[in-house]
Amino acid sequence: MAFKDKIDRSRAKFNERMNVLFRRGPKLDEDFWDDLEETLILSDLGAQATMEVIDRLRDQATRRALPDAYAVLDLLADEISGLFAEPDPDPFRMNPVCVLFVGINGAGKTTTVGKLANQASLGGRKVLIGSADTFRAAAIEQLDIWGERSGVEVVKRERGSDPASVCYDVVERAEQLGSDLVLIDTSGRLHTSDELMRELQKVVNVTRKRADVDVKTVLVIDATTGQNGLQQAREFDKALDLDGVIMTKLDGPAKGGIAVAVSHELGLPILRVGVGEGIEDLQPFEPREYAEALFGEMRDEVEGKDESVPVVDTCPGTGEGRLEDVEEAPEVETEAGDELVEAEPEEELAEAETEAEEYEDGVEIWLEVDDGSEDDEVDEFEDEPAFDEGDADDEIDAEPVDEDDSEPAKESFRDKMRRWFS
Repeated sequence: MAFKDKIDRSRAKFNERMNVLFRRGPKLDEDFWDDLEETLILSDLGAQATMEVIDRLRDQATRRALPDAYAVLDLLADEISGLFAEPDPDPFRMNPVCVLFVGINGAGKTTTVGKLANQASLGGRKVLIGSADTFRAAAIEQLDIWGERSGVEVVKRERGSDPASVCYDVVERAEQLGSDLVLIDTSGRLHTSDELMRELQKVVNVTRKRADVDVKTVLVIDATTGQNGLQQAREFDKALDLDGVIMTKLDGPAKGGIAVAVSHELGLPILRVGVGEGIEDLQPFEPREYAEALFGEMRDEVEGKDESVPVVDTCPGTGEGRLEDVEEAPEVETEAGDELVEAEPEEELAEAETEAEEYEDGVEIWLEVDDGSEDDEVDEFEDEPAFDEGDADDEIDAEPVDEDDSEPAKESFRDKMRRWFS
């Protein structure tokens, strides 16, 4: 399955917003640029990245005299792909190297470690896994299963142990085995807690001091968290000086633009992306492929791939309604013969005006009042018995109603508005 098919849900969400944007027409005016900016921000691209993209597109539209909004759309993927930071080098291709995985609970750190270990082991590398998540239930057992599948040793301690001591043991064991790729899973840390972040700093510092090889710190982010993921990246990078990011769950209902926001604003490369549950669904990140899958190849989807259907401007001079399909003109039978011809728009307009005039004439006739018509009316109460004055004594005298005690009339919303703003 192609990469763009893997992130189909994210792409569909962005396309929905773009469809709404381009329904307004292809005219390049201030409204278009404002709407495009709003669309990108709502796609989690981030304010900083969005403004830069808009500025670049505006500049190109001026210098190259782009004819309409669709020409701008063709350049969008190029501008997006240019915002990503490049990994130099990719930590997972270094040899030897030790990689620490950090992030909040539920981001997918343990699963990512297991998948990377499996891929590297199949590639012939000497891999060692460290289980430094000693707090979460079943975290150690989960890594044990991944180790068995991949044929990779897992270094661990009993639950509740000091994570820094586990990292120390992992580095020692890696030196004994001559491992060239060490993957250490750490406990989930909430980025809003200063105390938890200090504990994580201790884990990273102990590992860096003990290891004789390069130690890289990689943040794992759940793409569905949106702009909260950007805030996570800010805090973790501030505390740990990150070397890269892995985006997981891009196959879910993520808006997709969060990868651009994190990489561009913080200058962090996106190393891998998770687009499914399978081992092969953790893939190396290619900025151009990602931008094309998410933001490219949209012109056909926006305009409609069926070129046989005419697309016209239904409001000449305004550019509105470009995407509305033109229905075939109704066929009418001429008086000259049985041949069917297409009705002209002028004829349809004349017919509509005639019908409107006939309707107005009918209304006027209906509203005319005959002076003698009242004498001809039938008295509906003719057959009712005459009123007997003697019956009046049997009636119960009704007490007069005090006008002051009557319930006041309900004030309409329009009257309220008039009173408020008068």
